[in-house]
Amino acid sequence: MQNTRKAAEFHINTLLNEMKGLKYVETLKVTFEKHSADEIVEKSAYFNSTPQTIIDHMGIAGSLQSSKQQILNKIAQWISEGSGWLIQSVDSHYLNVVKYKPLKGSSYIQLPQELQNSAKGLINIKNKDNECFRWCHIRHLNPQDKDPQRIKKTDKQQIEKLDYSGIEFPVNVKQYNKIEKQNNININVFGYEEKQP
Repeated sequence: MQNTRKAAEFHINTLLNEMKGLKYVETLKVTFEKHSADEIVEKSAYFNSTPQTIIDHMGIAGSLQSSKQQILNKIAQWISEGSGWLIQSVDSHYLNVVKYKPLKGSSYIQLPQELQNSAKGLINIKNKDNECFRWCHIRHLNPQDKDPQRIKKTDKQQIEKLDYSGIEFPVNVKQYNKIEKQNNININVFGYEEKQP
């Protein structure tokens, strides 16, 4: 199993270089056998980890350890629920990998036509830097009736009152908790892709 783990780690490393972020589910197919007085019964079962997300190389070893432990726990549970089952063979081991592209705030991007309607409650801040996330935070604290999408002088004055120390822009999903704690707020992020919210 150790060689399989090293192969998986190498495979994920290679894919991460290409994809810049990925999600995977690890799957193991195991054949069990049970001996009775007159026969040997065989049964195969699949064991899956929960989806694991990796966005940098430092997370690979921990993620693989987590998925391995989940699978071992499921195998142990499966064996304990039966009586006398033994592992005969591990028939296959594979990773189902998909590209992971986390949502992140950036610079101004024009909204799709179907969302360009103020009645929908969306404010699309017209910023020229990568700090869209912080400008949206300011708009929440400093609502404007007239041209809420524009950055105003009062917004620039208030931005210094926010605690974004240690935050890199554009903001990624892993930084949301830190921003919430440092500024005593709750953040909700929604995506919109191919006309699906």
